[in-house]
Amino acid sequence: MHDTDMPVKRPSMRTKPSAIERSSARRRTWVRTARTVVLGTLAAIAAMFWVARQYGVQTEVMLEFLVTSVFFVGLMIGSGLIGVLLLRGLRQLFKRR
Repeated sequence: MHDTDMPVKRPSMRTKPSAIERSSARRRTWVRTARTVVLGTLAAIAAMFWVARQYGVQTEVMLEFLVTSVFFVGLMIGSGLIGVLLLRGLRQLFKRR
């Protein structure tokens, strides 16, 4: 194959997207991600209750497990946020000195 046989790539004359286009693309991505998270959560909850029914676990027990799980996840998120706030506070404290 000769160099003349290969197509030549020409630089694109398209300009960079504007800030408005980038902003709307980010918003669409965020909305898509939020929708996926919500639908995934609902599907997981529905699957938990379906499995509980299949194995004869009472609905009240499953609700207790669900509430305990949500509480535990919230506790982990809260402790992470406290850690981040402490680290930011320490960084600002040492930055002033």
